[in-house]
Amino acid sequence: MRQSMNEWLKQNRLARFLVRTAAGLLLTAGAPALAQQQAAMPAVALPGGDYWQYTLETGYDWRLVQINGYTEEGQYFSKPMYMLDGVSGIYNAPLPYSLREELLNSIDTENTSFSLSQEIVNEISTSEQLGYLTPALQAIAEPLDGEVAYETFSRPGAGEESFGLFGRCDDKIVNKNKSFNISTPLSQNFNIGGGFSGNLSLTGDAQASAVGEIQVRQKRFKLFGACIPYGIKFDYARAHGSAMVNYGTTLSGTVNYSSPPWEWQLAKPFLFGFGFAIGPIPVYIGFNLPITAGLQFNASVTGSVTYNGAQAASGYFDYTCTLDSCNGYSNFSSSNLQGPQTLTGGVSGRIQPTIYAQLAIRGFLYDDSVAYAQVGVRPYLYGDLWGYYGNNCGDANGDGYFETVDALTFDLDWQILITAQADSFLTREKRWTLWTSPRWHLNYWDLIGSEALEPMLVGNASVPVNTTQTYNARMRPCWPYTDTVTYQLAWGDGGTSSLSGAPASLTPASHVWSSTGTKGLSLIAQRDSHGRQFNKTTVRNIQVTTGGGTATHMGMTWKARQQYGAYVNVGSDSVSNAYSGDTSPYTSLPILCLKKDGRPAPSGITFDFYNGWSGGEVRLSAPVTGSTLTSRATADGICASTYGTGWRMGEFHDGGGGWGWWAAGSISTTTRFWVAIDDQPANPWN
Repeated sequence: MRQSMNEWLKQNRLARFLVRTAAGLLLTAGAPALAQQQAAMPAVALPGGDYWQYTLETGYDWRLVQINGYTEEGQYFSKPMYMLDGVSGIYNAPLPYSLREELLNSIDTENTSFSLSQEIVNEISTSEQLGYLTPALQAIAEPLDGEVAYETFSRPGAGEESFGLFGRCDDKIVNKNKSFNISTPLSQNFNIGGGFSGNLSLTGDAQASAVGEIQVRQKRFKLFGACIPYGIKFDYARAHGSAMVNYGTTLSGTVNYSSPPWEWQLAKPFLFGFGFAIGPIPVYIGFNLPITAGLQFNASVTGSVTYNGAQAASGYFDYTCTLDSCNGYSNFSSSNLQGPQTLTGGVSGRIQPTIYAQLAIRGFLYDDSVAYAQVGVRPYLYGDLWGYYGNNCGDANGDGYFETVDALTFDLDWQILITAQADSFLTREKRWTLWTSPRWHLNYWDLIGSEALEPMLVGNASVPVNTTQTYNARMRPCWPYTDTVTYQLAWGDGGTSSLSGAPASLTPASHVWSSTGTKGLSLIAQRDSHGRQFNKTTVRNIQVTTGGGTATHMGMTWKARQQYGAYVNVGSDSVSNAYSGDTSPYTSLPILCLKKDGRPAPSGITFDFYNGWSGGEVRLSAPVTGSTLTSRATADGICASTYGTGWRMGEFHDGGGGWGWWAAGSISTTTRFWVAIDDQPANPWN
């Protein structure tokens, strides 16, 4: 393969020297040195962070930007700089091959931002073509780092010149920091639009007392035995100190559907900035204070909400952020929290508005459109408005009828997040959550004395005396939350039981009555583990009898024989007896509950007389003693009160034939359960 002239010159020191000597005689007189340009900078009083820039040329992930400003010493600078965004910027910018390879080899993180002096880059390209340093580069050249061996050549009319053979050109690290104090007001209204017709108002202020620090590194290129400073790399931004953000919120309007999150920038006050020179390269760094607000709605149906709230978060932090990651620590708490002063709403469904205001400290190189990293304090308010009206929310008192109930409640939580963000060229934004406080409960409001908060008391209306009986507590099926609920059950004879469980599950408690008569049971839903206080009561009368209220016949039981995806086959096995029953009525087992809704049979299953299709869904009730199943209506009522209208006890022939059938549902194959049969005496009530 033919060797290029540049490669041959790099490998042959004598040839390189001869070429440099010849070309240098032609170029020395006309090439203005970079050092001479710097010396010509006018001395101007520093106007406090004055800096401006404009773009001269744009390519894929690179820009040529004219930077203008003043150093801390008051010297004016105006230089064209290449701004490069990561690997693609390095590949696409008009750089010499050797310099491009140098930059690519120096990348050690996923996201990297470089700023290079166009003038020096051009001089490096010229020097490589000539085979020696141009006068401009000679004026800014620095010795090699580490062990260096030199070889000296004489050049006519130029005296002797020494060239480094070994050594390296390490980056020079520069760290700049400055303390600041700021207090800025928050006051803004938003007409949101989209799925929300209304507005959000934020008022308050943000304060910070901290130190902002930025580290950059000067890039140096090894060329002809010297180190040539040519650019700047953004290393990290660090902020440490204390911050506080407090805001009041007023949210009012109507929401029609779930909507994507909105985010607004309220303000971006400038904190500080200053220019300085690292050798021949002017650098400008700065800090500002982006303040943003956000709102997100989740809504199941159309509704309206109006509420006010106030929140404050304060604490201390110390984080160092690169363009790839952040590390450090923080400790924030919330104070002066107030719940809504006024609150109105109307909804048959649920609206969950989430509001935040964020104070962030951002450090940037040249301009935050080039490279920045920031740390933010973000206090959240989580609202939850739930409403309901109707008669499809369960039978609380076990009379066989679903009561018409209503609800309108509002729940409010708060939380603090410490966030981080970094970007280069405003195209590679990364966001992180660095620290999260617990989610604390502020308050819970029952706005109308909601009847839908009254719990359900599931069990038999008539029970035998001196026999253990089980009753179950649960919240109504329209209750939207999943936190564990604590109940208190009074048995009507002076005895009480405390119980707790998931709100949608049957939570059992057992009792034995030693005397007959009417017993007034009282079930109180007290609170849940999230902190919501209910204190809602359901009262129910039952009859304790000496006879006539007890079933004494053997009952038939089945089991789940096979599961196929979302479908289950239930039926008889070697234990089942469809003619006279197989299980003592004093045994406690679940009831197989079925709701026929006409759904089509699934594909992939073979149906016949012994394994037909029920056309519905199955579930199991809580265990009940067979002796309490005094009639088919009693058993059907337990299923309906547990799962809702249309649910009843499953029957032997529900698949169109007998001995078994398929249905939608999932049931453990280890559990036996009561099943009815219409044409044989195999039920507890026969």
